[in-house]
Amino acid sequence: MIRQRRDKAAALVLASPLLIFLLTLVAWPIYLGIKTSLSRDILSEFEIKAAGFANFKAVMSTPDFWHALRFTLLFAIVATILEGVLGFFLALLFDRKFPGKKTLFSMVLIPIMIAPSLMAVMYRLVLNENIGIIPGFLHLFGVNISIFDQRYVFFTLVILDAIQYTSFAFLLVYAALQNIPQEIYESAAIDGAKYRQVVARITIPILRPALAIIAMLRLIDSFRTFDTIYILTGGGPGTSTQTIGIYIYKTAFITGDFGMASAASVALVLLLAPLMPSIIKQFRLDIK
Repeated sequence: MIRQRRDKAAALVLASPLLIFLLTLVAWPIYLGIKTSLSRDILSEFEIKAAGFANFKAVMSTPDFWHALRFTLLFAIVATILEGVLGFFLALLFDRKFPGKKTLFSMVLIPIMIAPSLMAVMYRLVLNENIGIIPGFLHLFGVNISIFDQRYVFFTLVILDAIQYTSFAFLLVYAALQNIPQEIYESAAIDGAKYRQVVARITIPILRPALAIIAMLRLIDSFRTFDTIYILTGGGPGTSTQTIGIYIYKTAFITGDFGMASAASVALVLLLAPLMPSIIKQFRLDIK
């Protein structure tokens, strides 16, 4: 009995830093967010008043919120698919021996090591219509288009996101490829299987759990995209590239309506929460 009490006390002492972290940096901010979402908290007003569910009604009736949500979902899905496909084929390429492999391997990983905000500034300079290298190159061939025009800006943002984060998918797929026993490939070669058949019938099925995890991680991270798009377009032209993060930021710090911004954050969590069980089931995650 005494030993059990000592074990429980020791476990509590060891877990206390985690509990303090969860309470101060997770539970408390969530509580403040929910509390603010139920209040009329406007920067231009000195008094905070109870608002009930008025902020949620305002958010749900705002077209900008739904547009931002649709754009964010579309951007996250397209970027995740593109980066996953490119990362997969890049990993297959590097799974073979060729001259300069180590050097090229290091170069492929460089983009993911750079802060997204810094990458966005670099993109902005390179793609600037007046001094940018790429627009200047296109002008030599008589191509005068604005890469950030509303017709092209979505694809521009997806491609720029892929330039930075394809290396993430590549690195995880490459690591998973190294764990596949070579005997499997040797047996397939003896049976006369071609390379495409080996990839389709052996490599992809074995990598499916890893690919699912990569897709989930990139989907979540793409959905949270803020700094890169904000620096490049500010959510424009108009609100055409406004992500849900940019919408919440502008509502809070430009419009000055912290109550509505908090309501948008809470509403977003409530809208996405029902999807989590299906995501876990789809990716076959064994959570016990």
